[in-house]
Amino acid sequence: MRVVLGFDKREKSNQITKEKDMGLDQYAGLRDSNGEVHDEFYWRKHAKLQQFFAYEFDRQKPNAEHNSMIQSLGFNGGQGGVEITEDVVKRLEEQYQKGYADCKANDGFFWGQQWQDEAVQEYKAQDRDFIEWCKKQLQEGRKIAYDCSW
Repeated sequence: MRVVLGFDKREKSNQITKEKDMGLDQYAGLRDSNGEVHDEFYWRKHAKLQQFFAYEFDRQKPNAEHNSMIQSLGFNGGQGGVEITEDVVKRLEEQYQKGYADCKANDGFFWGQQWQDEAVQEYKAQDRDFIEWCKKQLQEGRKIAYDCSW
């Protein structure tokens, strides 16, 4: 019998799933004058998207310390998230077109890294809609951002 984190893998009802276990919640939307992100888009455990935005966070805030005990996983909620600019959207679209090939999450159990390729397929249409929405918001001069909690 193999037990992982208290879950008996023989019991289907106890299996770790993307939907029911703690983990990565991601959201993006308009940013208000207080810096809060009002979510228009929501993802659950889209590890490669999170990896992309972790790179962008580090690019925008190179001296920021990550506010988690697991530094290798990157930023977490409460650090201001990532401002989405035209350059960020361009890089995101490039990664989207490549299936996020450069955004593999090597760790991040609670991110859903064990099904990250499936998440790319599951969220493909939503990611496309998100990219188009970002372009429109930026053209209209709105401030938009991405943030997460894990």
